[in-house]
Amino acid sequence: MKNIALLLLAAAAASAPAFGQAASAGDTMRHGVPVPIHTEESLFLNMQKIGLGALDDTEEKKKFLDTVQLEKEKIQYRMLQNVYENAYLLYRSGDYDSARDLAARILSIDPNFQDASMILEASTQLKGSARPMLSERVMIEDRFKESLSFYQEGRIVEAHRKMEEVAKLAPNNIKARYWLGRMKDNLKDYYVSKGEEAYVKRDLKSALDNYYNALLIKPREAAIIDRIARVEDELRRERATDSLKSALEAYAQGNLKGAYDGLRRVLEIQPGDAKAGKLLGDVKGEIEQGFIARGRQLYGSRKYTEAISEWDKAKPYASNPKYLAQLVSRAKQQMKLEEEARKRRAEESARKAREEEELRAREEEERRKAEEEAKRKGVASGPVEKKPQGVSEENRQSAQRHYMEGIKHFQSANYDKARDEWTIAKQLDPGNADADAGLKRIEQLLSGGR
Repeated sequence: MKNIALLLLAAAAASAPAFGQAASAGDTMRHGVPVPIHTEESLFLNMQKIGLGALDDTEEKKKFLDTVQLEKEKIQYRMLQNVYENAYLLYRSGDYDSARDLAARILSIDPNFQDASMILEASTQLKGSARPMLSERVMIEDRFKESLSFYQEGRIVEAHRKMEEVAKLAPNNIKARYWLGRMKDNLKDYYVSKGEEAYVKRDLKSALDNYYNALLIKPREAAIIDRIARVEDELRRERATDSLKSALEAYAQGNLKGAYDGLRRVLEIQPGDAKAGKLLGDVKGEIEQGFIARGRQLYGSRKYTEAISEWDKAKPYASNPKYLAQLVSRAKQQMKLEEEARKRRAEESARKAREEEELRAREEEERRKAEEEAKRKGVASGPVEKKPQGVSEENRQSAQRHYMEGIKHFQSANYDKARDEWTIAKQLDPGNADADAGLKRIEQLLSGGR
């Protein structure tokens, strides 16, 4: 039995570092096949596979990790409890050395394991005794007297704990069992009294702690349950009031996010609080409108990506998500239209550049041919007079269209775009007097003239 207990404890103690090493490596081997090791963080990646969905909220993730930690502590407690039972059996069988070793190992994992401390102390005291049975009776009697001494001094908690040790170390001791039962009643009354004192001082948390301690002794006593229910209700109201006060202070300081978080805490404590619910709706509306307004400002400045980001931030607070979706859709559509317009302008500029290059190439070719013809006929070489090129009908019509576009921009006071359009019209049709007049008018306006 000793070997089995030691093996169990050693395996449990070694599991933590082994787990950490496997997790750092990413997987371990089982029957020659690598098996992935899941850490607490990696559980979030697989939650959708088991139907739990994704945990986006930081508070939800914290609660989940707290639950995981609590389950780990439960498993550890059950394991240590099994080891303690083995240590207790070893102690009862007189194998004090083995019992002491197991108790010491338990305390190395959980220093607060009181029963293990009891076994360690008793085993150490009896270890090496020439007459262990007599020594055990003396030890039990000393503890029994110490417990009664505490009891007579009114130190109920210490007396009960010491008598409980006597009952565990000597389960057949009738006197210990009698006094333990009597002390339980006194201990229950003690905790109830302490709870009442704390309640009078409005220390509700301490009152609850004492009432729950009393309930552990008498789990079915209705009076204790009623006290706990009353104090729990008052504590909830007190916490809700404090959270509401903090939320209102944050709101008065313009901290809408702080007010929102505070009101959410109120509703977590008291879901039916109508006042907090209404205030939360108002605060959510203000936060949403703030994001929407900032998004519109950015949209007006043609910063569409930043505007979409602001509207996305408003989604958790939105009462009408469809409206936000429309704003985002409109911004994306505007981005698309402007990108297409930019591409068209770039293509138009490239086309004009190609036409001008082709025109220069033709003129150069004609000049070269004229020079060659002059040389062939023996005419003195000299600069060949360029004949003015006529404007094609296509260019004239295109120039007129650009002129009309410039008129629209001019009427909208967008002088830069008007000048660009009229400049293009002038390039396409140098004889376009309207475009020339428009350019002069813009120069006068920009220079401060009328």
